[in-house]
Amino acid sequence: MEEGLPPDVPFLPHRLIKMNSRRLVIGTEGELLLLGEGLEPLQPAATPFPMRISHAAVHDDVLLATWIDGELMKARMAAIDLNAPVQNGVARAVLRTHNNPVQPLHPAGASWSHVLDAEPLALAANDGVVVFALWRRGLYAISHDATERWRQPEAEWSYTKSRPRSTEIVAVHLEATSFTLTSRGGRIQRRQLGTGELLEEFIPDGPEAPIEHHFREGEHHLLVSTTGVMHWLYGDRLIAKVQSGGAVQSATWDEQWQGWRVAGWREEILISNERTERHAWEEIPVALLPVNNGALVLFNDGSWANSPFERRVGATEEA
Repeated sequence: MEEGLPPDVPFLPHRLIKMNSRRLVIGTEGELLLLGEGLEPLQPAATPFPMRISHAAVHDDVLLATWIDGELMKARMAAIDLNAPVQNGVARAVLRTHNNPVQPLHPAGASWSHVLDAEPLALAANDGVVVFALWRRGLYAISHDATERWRQPEAEWSYTKSRPRSTEIVAVHLEATSFTLTSRGGRIQRRQLGTGELLEEFIPDGPEAPIEHHFREGEHHLLVSTTGVMHWLYGDRLIAKVQSGGAVQSATWDEQWQGWRVAGWREEILISNERTERHAWEEIPVALLPVNNGALVLFNDGSWANSPFERRVGATEEA
């Protein structure tokens, strides 16, 4: 470990989720590791369920997530209280040979868990509700204790010409009284949060379909196409268009820069009103964590590094 950096993550990380002063690292095989304010491990890493976590949100220290495995043709949705020690679940070999539909296996330590009969596409949570979409099934809203609030049929989109997977939902973002769905084909629907009913459908300015990611922080949006073209929008106004050098892993809003830090394919990209900069890395960054005037980079091998992009407060920035 390089001096001053957090300890290496003991598995291959896939995602980093902010939880107030703590962080949750999710691994490629379903591992979980809770980090403290100084990014030190608070407990040993554990794997509640031996499948990849496809979508996850943390609210009130509760992990709400979906697990899916294409080989085993199995999927789960569950809630795990992160204030309790994370538990190890069954081994993958056990899951592979377990074929009892009456008593299915579930993530260890879950306060509730359900078998899913379709692929989860997107998930988001706020104070009182979890909204998620299932492929070819529809839209659902449940409370944090898994009580169903409403369900709606699969979203229908106003495409004049059908394209492969254009209706697939790639993101859900919750607002105060409504939520938005972003389709792979490049359209966005706004719906009522209380009922799921459609309010409007529109095409955001600039993004080129198909869309792979839609990151959001307040009114700031970063839409990323499958070809790596990134469009930064504020509301409906285009701020910047940037081409990445490959697949985008994640993007994080940085208050200090008032811009986006993007984890790309062996590169880190800073997009702000002042500048757009790139830095090449030998490893693949999977997450960027703004810290003080700079940021920490978490790589796909579990190691950390300091971002080269540091905000020099009080100093004159070069254009």
